[in-house]
Amino acid sequence: MSPEERIVADVMARAVRRSRLLVVAEALAWGAVAAAITTAAGALIAGAVAVWRWRAVASRAAVLRALERAHPEARNLFVTVDELSDDRLIVKPVIRHRVFADAAATARRLDLRTVFPIARLVPVAFLACVAWLLVQSVEVWRGALSRVGSVALTRSQALDSSTSSPARMRVSVAVQPPAYTGLETRTVVDPQQVEAVEGSALIVTVESPDGRVTMEHDGIAHALARDPGGAFAGRVQATKTGYLLVTSDNAPGLQADGARGFQPSGNPAANRDAGARRMIPLVVSPDALPAVRVIAPGRDLVYFGGNPRIAFEARATDDFGLRSLTLRYTKVSGSGEQFKFAEGEIPLTVASAGAREWMGRASRSLADLRLKDGDIFVYRAVAADARPGDGSASSDAFFIEISKLGGAAGDAFTLPEEETRYALSQQMLIIRTERLHQRRASTTQGDLAEAALNLAVEQRMIRAELVFMLGGEVESEEVEAAQSTELQEGRLQNRGQRDLRAATIAMSQAEKQLTAANTGEALTAERAAVAALQRAFSRDRYILRALATRSRLDLARRLTGSLSEATGSRRYPPLVPANRRAALLQDLLSGIAGLLHVAPDEPARRPGAFRQRALVIAEEAVRIEPAAPLLRQAAAELQRAAGAADDPAGRSRALTAAATSASYEARRAHADAALASPAIVPALSGAFADALASGRRR
Repeated sequence: MSPEERIVADVMARAVRRSRLLVVAEALAWGAVAAAITTAAGALIAGAVAVWRWRAVASRAAVLRALERAHPEARNLFVTVDELSDDRLIVKPVIRHRVFADAAATARRLDLRTVFPIARLVPVAFLACVAWLLVQSVEVWRGALSRVGSVALTRSQALDSSTSSPARMRVSVAVQPPAYTGLETRTVVDPQQVEAVEGSALIVTVESPDGRVTMEHDGIAHALARDPGGAFAGRVQATKTGYLLVTSDNAPGLQADGARGFQPSGNPAANRDAGARRMIPLVVSPDALPAVRVIAPGRDLVYFGGNPRIAFEARATDDFGLRSLTLRYTKVSGSGEQFKFAEGEIPLTVASAGAREWMGRASRSLADLRLKDGDIFVYRAVAADARPGDGSASSDAFFIEISKLGGAAGDAFTLPEEETRYALSQQMLIIRTERLHQRRASTTQGDLAEAALNLAVEQRMIRAELVFMLGGEVESEEVEAAQSTELQEGRLQNRGQRDLRAATIAMSQAEKQLTAANTGEALTAERAAVAALQRAFSRDRYILRALATRSRLDLARRLTGSLSEATGSRRYPPLVPANRRAALLQDLLSGIAGLLHVAPDEPARRPGAFRQRALVIAEEAVRIEPAAPLLRQAAAELQRAAGAADDPAGRSRALTAAATSASYEARRAHADAALASPAIVPALSGAFADALASGRRR
């Protein structure tokens, strides 16, 4: 390591170390603020702040950005030095030395105390001191305040208990699953969450002394009608996961605050007179499609002919019940461009082990299916469940082919005759010839000759496609050269053309040997053709006609153009897009932390205010993403804390559990995503990739 590299590395290490020490100190300061309430809250807030600030300002990339912002004249120098140090950017030694020399000169002028000032810790430390001072002096002012306002507090507590008690509103939800499921209606009272099958009807009944009750379902609110029994009732359809928010008439003390959800208004009287609220997450389970599988034959079949009988067997299962099970097919006949398609169904004899599991069987011969040589019969099992509409699913498709060119019945896959012409390669022809050569002793002379003739036809097709791809074939290269002005005397020395001609000659010899049923000599010629093709298509060969005469590049003209229009470029780190969900989760954590910071006796003195705050934050948790299990769990714990105003231990456990669930979800939302690294200039992207690849090979 050169002295310049050592200087730059030392400065960057000190910058990273100072930034991380400041982050740790800031996290401890915020933890001290929260620890004034409870030790658990302090540890949680300290950890959350440490994780957040570490990724935001203490990572190596963040430190480099801070250095670039503090010294704009560096012009992306520190980012380039970092890439050179990690061998992510490979350059010439001269350029590397120049970059590190400039970076070392700039690093000597850096003042890390200015780039990473300690002044940002002062407000947090001051806040921690104030919080602990208030906690230590709470006994002094609490007694005087309680004596002065004892009568008012007693009235407020009585009013809060009467208007915000959890017992003043009773919510019952009757879940009526779709009729085809066969499930019974069930009723839950004051549920933490409601689970229902897609398409279920939810009948919500609310018993409340208020004169008006509203229910919000996925952002749409409507008033519930009072039934003859005096309760409020409403009906909703469960189509997707969401929520149900039930509120009484006297709940005006909540104000919308944009992305922060619903927050308590600043009017204490409004909060005191607020009615009851109940947030109920709704989890909807979709009805899965049937699972269908073809058991027999369960594989592709190829037949030479005859009239064998094929037994079909299919199995289908569904979570609620099946409605039908059939075997559908598509028959393809014809050749070339004259194909005909016919579709139909084969009825299955169904034996059911219950409404949720069916087994279907059928048996057909090739004559029953009306298959002839060259036809393909593609079949699959299709099952439908009992839901209204199209609730069908199909199994994997298999085919039955009648082909004299096919192998034994049960081969994995054989292409149709017309597709085989264009899919065969010279290597595949060698494999097929080897198989025929191995069966030569056990095959009759007539069958051997017919199979060899078929291979000769395929060899001729491959040769014709190769010649067509290269633009044709001439009988005499000398005659063509004498008649064409673009061909020079040494064209026959082109190794690529010579190898291609050798390959076509070897293919012609292989065709002759196959026509004579000499499989051994045909294999020799086929392998020679493959070797010639590999030589022709290798990197150091060329096939197409290039220039009429040989010419050289003038190296003296390189880099001699006008540089007046040349401009520099500067790379900027890609900006992380705004994450609204992460911002909402941060707001949720702040709200939970606010509940943890209240005085230990405040929920008991003013249960209505604490309850309203907890319920509002619970609503915000569900609104962020109703389908997230952790957020639903956080909402349930917050509502449990809202009902435990007189139980400090239970309230603290519920709030801690809610904070844990919300922090896990927030941590997942803040996970670093893979960022693409754009090239400096798009035209240099290929050279840049080659340079990186060569660096890895070293």
